[in-house]
Amino acid sequence: MSNGQYNLKVILLSAGKSERFKAIKLIAKVKHQSHSIPLIKYVLQQITASLTVLKINKHNLYIATGCYHEQISAVIGQQGTVIYCSNAHLGLGHTIGQSISHVISNDNMTDRASHIMITLADQIALTTDDYIRLIEQSLSSPEKLICAKADIDIMPPAIFPRHYFTQLMNLTGDNGAKVFLHRNKDNLQEIIMSNAAIDIDIKQDLINWHKKN
Repeated sequence: MSNGQYNLKVILLSAGKSERFKAIKLIAKVKHQSHSIPLIKYVLQQITASLTVLKINKHNLYIATGCYHEQISAVIGQQGTVIYCSNAHLGLGHTIGQSISHVISNDNMTDRASHIMITLADQIALTTDDYIRLIEQSLSSPEKLICAKADIDIMPPAIFPRHYFTQLMNLTGDNGAKVFLHRNKDNLQEIIMSNAAIDIDIKQDLINWHKKN
């Protein structure tokens, strides 16, 4: 999103091993209107709709993949730029660091990222409006970290100003965005977002989602 000095890039983390799901979780089918689509496409629809509303170029959307790179790439089509994170097997921190590094390496004078939003591909309940609220809050307070909060917990989606990028690139192991947010709570604004707490870990989670929706 370009608005003066504000230019948002979005990274959808899609590099997990799906060990608890016991299948490739992100290509599992989700009922949508009169048909079914892969989970990652369902989540991408909500994100891309929010980007359209806020006039953010779809080229600002990146999908970070790992061990299921080929399978995920095959189903998402042209909905964003795929980043293959070769170190994803080492933990979420490595995935974040490698994907942030990729986004920055694509910077140029006319398209330099001022902020990056990190969100998770299994957060099935997040709506277009949820993403819009998060981004609009970042626009209002561009120097702040912005994240979702459900009950008493903070979590992705989260938006990071550029001065945090180097720290994010140095994340390792399983130290993900949530750990980073807790470390920097003095500059954090939280958006109440109950939908952020709902994700898909096991097959029963997807069954339960279909029963309620």
